[in-house]
Amino acid sequence: MKRSWTLLVMAWVALVGCGDTGSPSDWTTLRDTLPSGTVHVTNIPTANVSPTWTLVEELRVGSLEGTGPDAFAYLKGLVVLDGGGFAVLDSQAQELRVFGSDGAHIATHGGKGQGPGEFVDANGLMLGPGGRLWVPDARNGRMSVFDPEDGFVESFPFADGNVNWTWNGAMVDGSRIYRPVETGNRRLLRIFDLTMTQVDSLPLSSDGPEGEEFDPTRQPGAFYRETNGGYMMYGIPFFASEVRYIDSRGTVWSTRDGDSEYRLSRWEPGGDTTLVVETRRPAVPVTEAERDSVIDGMRQMLADMGVSRQWDWTRIPNVKPAVEDIFESDEGNLWVRTPAADGGVLFDVYSEEGGYLGTASLGPGFSLSDQVAPVVRGDLAWLVVTDELDVPFVVRARIIPANPENPS
Repeated sequence: MKRSWTLLVMAWVALVGCGDTGSPSDWTTLRDTLPSGTVHVTNIPTANVSPTWTLVEELRVGSLEGTGPDAFAYLKGLVVLDGGGFAVLDSQAQELRVFGSDGAHIATHGGKGQGPGEFVDANGLMLGPGGRLWVPDARNGRMSVFDPEDGFVESFPFADGNVNWTWNGAMVDGSRIYRPVETGNRRLLRIFDLTMTQVDSLPLSSDGPEGEEFDPTRQPGAFYRETNGGYMMYGIPFFASEVRYIDSRGTVWSTRDGDSEYRLSRWEPGGDTTLVVETRRPAVPVTEAERDSVIDGMRQMLADMGVSRQWDWTRIPNVKPAVEDIFESDEGNLWVRTPAADGGVLFDVYSEEGGYLGTASLGPGFSLSDQVAPVVRGDLAWLVVTDELDVPFVVRARIIPANPENPS
């Protein structure tokens, strides 16, 4: 028993440690400073890549049937509270629901309406100062603030064009809210104080000025179809769209649109790129069955619309995007979701300076939400998953050594 505890502690030190003196695994980490001053970090795995940690489910909250608070419809937000409880935003019910560390329901706030503390199109959830819950509501034109147990506290006017999409803003340093927006062919980062007063607006691009005018017929990541008086665009399956994440310090991590390689950059809004992290993992191919499945689905969609013309299916990539999501643990480590060859999910973990710390695996039995990023705190992770009927659940998983005899 003493031996197992020692091994777990060793693995946990590797996971949450802030030092960057080299990889704790047998990966190779190379660091170089470019003439521009940008630091370039290259992480090279061994020939036989294996996970360092495994995420093991220990609590699941959700229900296939009924109308109780744990019967989730469409989750667009997840935060973890002090003490291990959590809150979710169910955008279909327009309700903010709070649960304890044991999964028991504590409170439900909100509901559909325009009165104080009610929602019309709440589409996200942030954890703010004092453990309060911040909920953007585009159609109501406001940001509402709640105490997890006592409910509605106050709201602030907030004009926002993000309707029906999942909120992509971030609480930064507990004192500012960053919100990416697109206006025409320009991408901006609007910065608000905690009264939702805009205090700044910066270019949101790691590549300097924005490019040429948007042309919907020439988008590499979308199929184009003309309609009566307009057009429609449909995302190309497995295309490597840009992944962007704003960390707790207000710096931005992103991939390059159309780049399926494992490469991400850290940059200051309105400023220069300070760090590029590259990891030389083998590409994960799109299987023939996966390709046939997505093509059959899109052909059926076209047929249902009465369209006989087919798209150019050769535009569907042969490999999956290496970076599927980016988020930060409470300890400040960077987690990068990357596909696994067996159909599961891997999370590569890096220090904030790009050094590889290890890999956490989530087995193929889990279907992870693409709308809500996991939350990692200490040796626990909270995730939104769906079953084979697309019913959402919240899972709390413990992060344990993948190989107890070789935890690091």
